[in-house]
Amino acid sequence: MLDIAALAKLGGVKKYNADEIFFNAGETGHEMFIILKGRVGVYITSIDGFPIMITELVSGDFFGEMSLLEGQPRSATIGAIEDTIVLVINESNFEQVIAQQPSLAYRIMKGMSNRVRQLNEDLGQLKRGKTEERKAHKLAPPTAKKPSTEVLDNSLFPPGHKPYPLEAPLSDDNLLFDREVLCPVCEEKFKTKNVRSSKLRLDKVDNDLRQRFVDFEPLWYLVWTCPNCYYSNFNFEFKQVAEAFKKKLLEQGKQLKAKVRLQFSEPRKLDEVFVTYYLMLQSLQAAGKPNPTEAAKVWLRLSWLYNDAGDEEMFLYASQQALDMFKDTYYNTRRDTSVEQDQRLSLLLGELSMRIGENREALKFFRGAIVRKGGNNTINRQAEDRIRDLKDMILVQEKKEEKV
Repeated sequence: MLDIAALAKLGGVKKYNADEIFFNAGETGHEMFIILKGRVGVYITSIDGFPIMITELVSGDFFGEMSLLEGQPRSATIGAIEDTIVLVINESNFEQVIAQQPSLAYRIMKGMSNRVRQLNEDLGQLKRGKTEERKAHKLAPPTAKKPSTEVLDNSLFPPGHKPYPLEAPLSDDNLLFDREVLCPVCEEKFKTKNVRSSKLRLDKVDNDLRQRFVDFEPLWYLVWTCPNCYYSNFNFEFKQVAEAFKKKLLEQGKQLKAKVRLQFSEPRKLDEVFVTYYLMLQSLQAAGKPNPTEAAKVWLRLSWLYNDAGDEEMFLYASQQALDMFKDTYYNTRRDTSVEQDQRLSLLLGELSMRIGENREALKFFRGAIVRKGGNNTINRQAEDRIRDLKDMILVQEKKEEKV
């Protein structure tokens, strides 16, 4: 048994409010935490940039020990699910704590082993979930007319974009909260909707790596737009603006205000969501983003939104844009990525190629996603499954051509 009272004398006790972040993945860490009261969620970032809770920790559990022991960046994001009180142990008192509480060292090793085992089980379950039927995301029809975004100049959109009379279900409010944000460009504060990630329940992952959540679509709230200067970005990258581009973004904002009158409805309308994504493409262009991956991620999400709206033409158009830009990343960009990340990119390229009918190109990318040594076995199996599907499709197509 750990003597919490004795540990408290060596480490500091701290309270975190519900939905408050302890630390983000990639940050440097110099302390570990023992939960005295409350619950926290452990989150990883998906291919489309949205956090997924992979496990929940409760009173008596601990986290942050890997960064404390190894001095490496945090491997995951940790956030409080409810008001939580933790004991903080840092580098300066860690050895003293272990000396006084040797059972803690055993618990750390046991905990690390359990987490590795659980992660392997979760990956297996996630793979099985991909074979289940997709649950339809119900979009409520428009009800009362409320003030909303007005587009004064359709040049913001590509040809073929249409109005889409859909709005989010009222139940979305249960998974949202208002957050005050400081815009890094104009330095004005504004309020926006933020998702309670701790309450999301992952249903399945599509072949193109899109996550499906139970009765909720986070894509509608993923982009934050400053109503003062119109700077737009994904919420998890919103603060990442280089000083050199702020002036350009401010100048662009003045021009965009002549095209769009930005005002969000409650519940949010799909047309307003599309505006935020296209404003983000404008912001990326003004910020001089050289990496085509940034724009590709936007177009990929746009393809999902068009698919939800039932617009097949724009779905394929956005898919083609995403494919072209991901190809640019794949062939022409120097990437500092892991083997698994490269596998996911190849897998995604295969899915997008297959979507627009480039089956032989898709076959090449799926084969490239298979890495026997040092690769992710789940991705290997998914790529193998898609290769079999594609070969069957190509065989059927060739037989049809022979008859003709």
